[in-house]
Amino acid sequence: MLDYLGIDSAAVIATSAGGPIGLRLALDHPNRVMSLVLLNTGASLMSLTPTGVDPADPFVSDRLETVAKRLTLLDLLDSEGIEAAVAASEDEWRSPPQPAEPDPVFQSFRDNRQRALSTLSPDELARLALGALLNMKAQRGVNLSADMNRITCPVLIVHGDDDTTVPIGFSCSLADRIAQAELSVLNGHGHGLIVNPAAQQVVTHWFQSV
Repeated sequence: MLDYLGIDSAAVIATSAGGPIGLRLALDHPNRVMSLVLLNTGASLMSLTPTGVDPADPFVSDRLETVAKRLTLLDLLDSEGIEAAVAASEDEWRSPPQPAEPDPVFQSFRDNRQRALSTLSPDELARLALGALLNMKAQRGVNLSADMNRITCPVLIVHGDDDTTVPIGFSCSLADRIAQAELSVLNGHGHGLIVNPAAQQVVTHWFQSV
């Protein structure tokens, strides 16, 4: 895409499941990444033994249970197809957990998303679930932790300490392994920081400083 747009190098923002993609870009094409922002993500999102993360942490324990369930769904997808996978997990796609957020704008965004999900037709829900499952399948077995010391560009890591989707321990592990990393913790905030005004402000100020 950078070649197509005629861009030699760029500041890259990678969030959640996009985090390993941003990390891989910085590892494989360091001359194309001027700086990297990692939002609520980690180096091994679909692993039952993520590197540098405490499995005894309650948020991490819940995350690992979720990963185990999703790995089972991936096996079901491969063996019986998307209809069987959706039938076994419809609540996850139509009514995902929605912890309260301190920012009313962000909470409004999540409420609107929940209303939209509740109105999806079975075919639309199947397409949504298939996309999510294929995303998870692409992450299966990926663990970039051992390569983090090769990232040389400036890196900002932003995470909410109330994130139950990707616990903050994943970002702490990144910060420990990336030499040029700066970790910014948003107290009381959860997942989905790409649309979070507080996170956007932190990212904007950091870009202005680098």
